[in-house]
Amino acid sequence: MNQVSKTPQFDKALDEYFSKLELDEKGGQWRTCRFSGEKFYVRPEDIEFYKKMRVPLPTLSPKERIRRKIAFTNSYNLFKVVSSFSKKSIISQYPPTTPYKVYEHQMWFGEEWDPNDYASAYTDSRGFFDQFGELMRNVPRPNLHIDSTSIRSDYTNNSTRLKNCYLIFDSYQSEDSAYSISLIDSRSCFDGFALRNSDTCYDCFESSDLFNCFFVEHSKHCLYSYFLFDCRDCEYCFGCVNLRHKKYHFFNEPLTKKAYEEKIRALNLGDRESLNSLKGKFTELKKKAFYKETHNDRAVASFGDYIKDSKNCYACFYIIGGENVAYSIGVTKTRDSYDIVGGVGTEFSYESWAGDNNYGIKFSIDVDDCREIEYCDLCINCHDCFGCIGLKNKSFCILNKQYAEKDYWEMVDKVKAKMLEKGEYGEFFPPKLSPFPYNISIATSYKGYDDVETARRYGYRTEDIQETLYEVEGEIVDSKDLPKDIREVKDDILNKVVFDSENNKKSRYIKAELEFYRRYNLPLPQKHYSVRLAEKRKKFGSIVLELYERKCVKCGKSMQSSYSPDRPETVYCEQCYQAEVV
Repeated sequence: MNQVSKTPQFDKALDEYFSKLELDEKGGQWRTCRFSGEKFYVRPEDIEFYKKMRVPLPTLSPKERIRRKIAFTNSYNLFKVVSSFSKKSIISQYPPTTPYKVYEHQMWFGEEWDPNDYASAYTDSRGFFDQFGELMRNVPRPNLHIDSTSIRSDYTNNSTRLKNCYLIFDSYQSEDSAYSISLIDSRSCFDGFALRNSDTCYDCFESSDLFNCFFVEHSKHCLYSYFLFDCRDCEYCFGCVNLRHKKYHFFNEPLTKKAYEEKIRALNLGDRESLNSLKGKFTELKKKAFYKETHNDRAVASFGDYIKDSKNCYACFYIIGGENVAYSIGVTKTRDSYDIVGGVGTEFSYESWAGDNNYGIKFSIDVDDCREIEYCDLCINCHDCFGCIGLKNKSFCILNKQYAEKDYWEMVDKVKAKMLEKGEYGEFFPPKLSPFPYNISIATSYKGYDDVETARRYGYRTEDIQETLYEVEGEIVDSKDLPKDIREVKDDILNKVVFDSENNKKSRYIKAELEFYRRYNLPLPQKHYSVRLAEKRKKFGSIVLELYERKCVKCGKSMQSSYSPDRPETVYCEQCYQAEVV
């Protein structure tokens, strides 16, 4: 028995739309991106997904669909602004020029205000996005995108479930860490990038399941090791590449336990010059390593890069634990969804920057524990809402106005049918509604979307914004004059302002950071934390999915690789790589 439609006008119009589609012999369709003019193919399985999701086909290419969403979030640029609630100076992801009301996140999550007070009645006389934009300017926004479960982690952004963290970004369920991007289930990590289930790490990069590791890259299941690249299940190794199941290796040379320990005792990583010399030697060693065609790991029937522990993922980039996912980036434990950016535990959703544990969301951003919502922003534990901002524990609301269930569906049917008729329904918010200037969004923080002039042509706004966060006061010491050895550093360094004159930025060291450097014999970093994180993002490379045709160096087989043919790395196909690792 067919279920009675709750939106009969919309469904009738959408069915008519699909009936008129002209498909090729495969059941797909070539389209032209209305922004870039690029041709892109909508696969037959894509069309089936859109029918099931009850949305029209996209008018933007996969690349431009991702650009839209990442232009709506700023993770790494922080500013000092005045709170619209307390009138105090606060740290904010929004610049001082923002037109939005910004509250301290503690107040935003509290009971001192009611987002329903800003409700607006939908009217046919204005476009939906104009009305939503007006609601955005009225409803307060949290100064930082962190959730109410985080503890003593106020100086973090775009992160949830943190404890005792400082200047951590894009992270989930981590603690006692600082100056890192994308930590998941990790603790006591400093200067990390893309670490999972790791503990006590420093300057580690795109790795998982590490313990007591320093300067480790693209490795997993390693313990008590330094300067590793592409190693698995290694312990007490120093300066090694492409190793598997090894112990007591020094620059890939096997040693006895006694000989290895003597080598380590002879080193002083706490001396900056000695450490820099070892970094240089490690860089040269990595040039001799061999590389797998992509960064995928246990990716079954999948196409993309950095797909891990996943199945049936297509045109995806950095997916962990995904299944039946397409055209998505940076998602974890996501299923049966298309065009998702970020988030954990998303299911049957489309065209959204997801938060945590959502089901059936469309065209939404920064929502958590929600289901069956569309065009919503900053909502928590809501269901059946349309065009709402900042709601918590609500249902059957449109533009923050509460409706009876019957009235809600009648109005949603009317709104969606009108939007579909005007060509507005079916894709993420237009560029003009981004709460951030494009030049401070995540889009420009990585290669691939840092073409600001192109974005401006597509309708994204930019602003000339002055930094305000780094205007700290106190006794200043130039970072060039810092002690060369950590053993020479006195406690009073915590009272001084460190000036990175090379990058014209000021900061202070924190107590937990100094204790970490002393405990593990590491010199004080001279570069400002924001510069160090920017270098890591640059090292990660482009976040646009691009695979290149090149031949395996060993067997000559053609393959699709993350590495372009003009790059110098020695790249093997999957079979040759697995046969070669030791």
